[in-house]
Amino acid sequence: MMAEELGLELPQLPKTFVADDVNGVKHIFEVERQITGTAILLTAHERWEQGYEFAVDGELDDDQHKLFKQLIEKTTRGLSETYLETGKFPTDEPYTYVKQNHLKGVLTYDSINSEAPLVIIDGKPYTWDEVGRMLQAFEGFQVKMVMKDLADELE
Repeated sequence: MMAEELGLELPQLPKTFVADDVNGVKHIFEVERQITGTAILLTAHERWEQGYEFAVDGELDDDQHKLFKQLIEKTTRGLSETYLETGKFPTDEPYTYVKQNHLKGVLTYDSINSEAPLVIIDGKPYTWDEVGRMLQAFEGFQVKMVMKDLADELE
């Protein structure tokens, strides 16, 4: 185990926590701790596959309880905003669109189509085709894509 090799003490941290989203829906997160040669990474995965995921990292000598608190705060911030809205056409057919010209998500592996990743937006998985349909309303617009590590803050 990396922690033993580094002489690092691993304090007990909660294995799960619950956080409410902007609509008051409770989400259960499982916490995973990873130790590398230079850092500690705490990741919160929503309990069901392909849901919300948040992470924070710190130095090996950082207070891990403070890192855990930062993880909860980051999760709370992430759940406080949504980027997609749903509606229905007059034909009663449902559609999903991007609110306020702004979209954030996390790329993850698609076990059904390994040619392209899924994009987790608002805690739900979307294929590239589905994201493309949502973006059709922005034809002619400029687009900026920024890739950040899961532990980094994305403004």
